[in-house]
Amino acid sequence: MKKLTIAPSALSDLDEIWNYLAEQSESAAEKVIRDLTNKFDLLASNPVMGVARDDLMIDMRMFPHKRYNIFYFLNGEELEIYRILHASRDIDSIFDLIA
Repeated sequence: MKKLTIAPSALSDLDEIWNYLAEQSESAAEKVIRDLTNKFDLLASNPVMGVARDDLMIDMRMFPHKRYNIFYFLNGEELEIYRILHASRDIDSIFDLIA
């Protein structure tokens, strides 16, 4: 199992997701965050489950979970969760801003 780290950008994404969903239901927001973080553990155990997204950033992988896409990097023995974005967002534009 890879050592799991969460980038500040991913922590910010989780906060945004929780805040947005909590406007309607805090319990629903908690469930979504719990489901996403459970997927982090799954990825740490099975890091190549996601698909390569070198088109967005070199060596980045993406794993879809329900309405969200988890973007991450494998760095040796470490798996870094980089971003968590809703599937309806313009992913290409978001990563164009970063590059």
